[in-house]
Amino acid sequence: MKYSLKHRIIGAIIVVSIAVIFLPILLDGGQRPQLAQTTTAIPDAPEKPEIKIKQPFAKDSSEVIGEDMPKRKNWQSGLTDRNTLASWTLQAASFKAEPYALRLRDRLRKAGFRSYVRQKQAFFVVYSGPFTDPNKAKQIKLRLKKEFSISAIMVSYDAMADVRQ
Repeated sequence: MKYSLKHRIIGAIIVVSIAVIFLPILLDGGQRPQLAQTTTAIPDAPEKPEIKIKQPFAKDSSEVIGEDMPKRKNWQSGLTDRNTLASWTLQAASFKAEPYALRLRDRLRKAGFRSYVRQKQAFFVVYSGPFTDPNKAKQIKLRLKKEFSISAIMVSYDAMADVRQ
């Protein structure tokens, strides 16, 4: 008997709540009041500023470059597809402990190699470079193999890698 009384009370509450929700909709005819619409005028775009570029004065190219400059047929721009400077670096080694990486960096510097250390996640990576000429990077790679027995990996140099971390 307890449960039948509970069920009746719950049923009555449900019926009353449904009536409270749907009766006003049925009595109004299902129409909702219209809200007033406002429009805001968008201002015109400002005028584009006029940019004046000074043209450099023309000099004779031999006067600027000089007569003794070597003539090259195939100039390389040194730029990547994204118009950034194309450069390479040699990844010499990776260490979990920073002192080992710093020690190898110091040994490479003492031998005349440009080198630096970057932290990549849990590792400290020793690099040699950067080089704008890939042939120079390959020569240094061979020297590292010969003098230090390091099998370096040539990778593209990212100057902003430390900033993006």
